[in-house]
Amino acid sequence: MTRRKRESAAKRAGFVIVSLLFALLCLFLLVQVGRYFHPGVQPPAAASLSTTDLGARLENALQNSKADALSGIAVIKKHYVIPEDAAAAPVPDERAFSTFSIGEAQKVLPIIEKARKSGLLDGQEVLFDPDADFYHDSFIGCYYDETILMILWKEVIEGHVCSCCEVKIADASQFRRKIAGDTLGSPVWLYASELAAAVNPVVAMNADFYMFRDFGTVVYDRQLWRMDESTYTGQYKKYNCIDTCFIDSSGNFHFTHRLEERSRAEMEQYLIDNDILFSLSFGPVLVEDGVLQHCDWYPAGEPTQAYSRAGIGQVDRLHYYYMSLNHAPERAADWTVDRFAQAFYDKGVPNAYCLDGGQTSEILWRGEPFNHIDNVNGGGERAVSDIIYFASALPESEVRP
Repeated sequence: MTRRKRESAAKRAGFVIVSLLFALLCLFLLVQVGRYFHPGVQPPAAASLSTTDLGARLENALQNSKADALSGIAVIKKHYVIPEDAAAAPVPDERAFSTFSIGEAQKVLPIIEKARKSGLLDGQEVLFDPDADFYHDSFIGCYYDETILMILWKEVIEGHVCSCCEVKIADASQFRRKIAGDTLGSPVWLYASELAAAVNPVVAMNADFYMFRDFGTVVYDRQLWRMDESTYTGQYKKYNCIDTCFIDSSGNFHFTHRLEERSRAEMEQYLIDNDILFSLSFGPVLVEDGVLQHCDWYPAGEPTQAYSRAGIGQVDRLHYYYMSLNHAPERAADWTVDRFAQAFYDKGVPNAYCLDGGQTSEILWRGEPFNHIDNVNGGGERAVSDIIYFASALPESEVRP
């Protein structure tokens, strides 16, 4: 048999395999749809799979099966998704972690170039600058596999130490939230490191500590959990006395602002219309659509006083930047919210949102706090109710020994 005939036969065999896999996966989808969406039967409120998630599983299974079937014949890039109902993400590949001294910052560039050549960066530029004014008592941490690029560093801005984390992911499912007790409203509080240990993050950080206060709009697992329409301080309603950041199934940020009026029915429709997965309820909004925001009063976070700060921004599609300002031996953390917003704006982050700061502010790198924990009473971490984290989507079975 000639080489051309062998290749033709291999291609035909590959397409036959793909067709069979397609038929089996369609059957699987029909079974799942019948299981979760049978007429007259409501899916379980907290544990049900969305039609979007089922469709994504089918689409990616087909894509990856095709890549496996045609391996050696055609190059087809696989796409990985972490199911919405997954209790934890895949364990990161230990070999994908790198640590450099601040004097070796240029060594990060080849890692960035790998991410660019693989298509992970999607034509985007990174914020990380190897010539930045790095804090002397620090290091640079990196992680890269075909589904995620993460860079972690400490930078001195106007004499203040800012811990910075830049992340680019391949799929929105890699941006996730973990709550203590795995049930909204749970009285359980845990250290952020304990929450992170249960979900296998590449990097994790504090969220909004939603159980510390009784106001704000809270969404989790696509469900509107808290929207209290009673009054706060006799002026605002509890649900709209602060800005809210909603994260949709594509990983994009949506902001609502204090004093915006919505009924519960309107809010539930808003979640459906924008395919919202979860919310962050602290604020305020720091930068919106490239416009620097100003805040002179806010019911959370003492915005006009000098405190440690924490915030997260969306740089571009599936591209994020987290930053915390903390105390250092040389300088106390004493930025107002407006000054903190300026730091995001100066980095070129078009959309940014303030998270709970102070002792709550924390970045976890390989299970340990990366930034200084500002505990006024001494000691380390503070027990909290939730974290957000970024994970690798690469299945453990795909990690080569």
